[in-house]
Amino acid sequence: MVMETVELGPSIHHTVADFRLLNAKKQWVGLQDLMGDQGLLIGFIGNIWHPTSVRRILWMQHYFQKFIALGTPAVLLLHEHISTIYGFEISSPLPVPFPMLADEDGAVHHVYRMDRHPGLLLVDRDYILRQKWLMPSERVWPKPKEIALAIYELSKR
Repeated sequence: MVMETVELGPSIHHTVADFRLLNAKKQWVGLQDLMGDQGLLIGFIGNIWHPTSVRRILWMQHYFQKFIALGTPAVLLLHEHISTIYGFEISSPLPVPFPMLADEDGAVHHVYRMDRHPGLLLVDRDYILRQKWLMPSERVWPKPKEIALAIYELSKR
């Protein structure tokens, strides 16, 4: 009997797929449009109004500027309709300083193999996945210091 194990999410050290998705202003945004000097943090979440998703968005609002200062902006891809994302953004008590993109049919989540769980991916400027964090429902995101260390490792390449 042959047992097969399936790695969750995309494979580290492999090229990630490009994408183009709509933001809340109905503008098309692609991977290259989002890339920072060091790379990009890509967050995948599902239902925007789920309490854990709200906590993840609030966390990103808090730490986003720190990642920008390290040369690595962040984006959240949501398996949601664009009008739902727009509704969230205008009702948020804090401004949402990072893009939230609508993956309405879940196609990008599926291509990245992130359709069954939330996670955060660190991609370098060459679209190579350098780090990934797959998150159980009880955790929001990894510790900011862990992400900062991974971004620092990108700068040494």
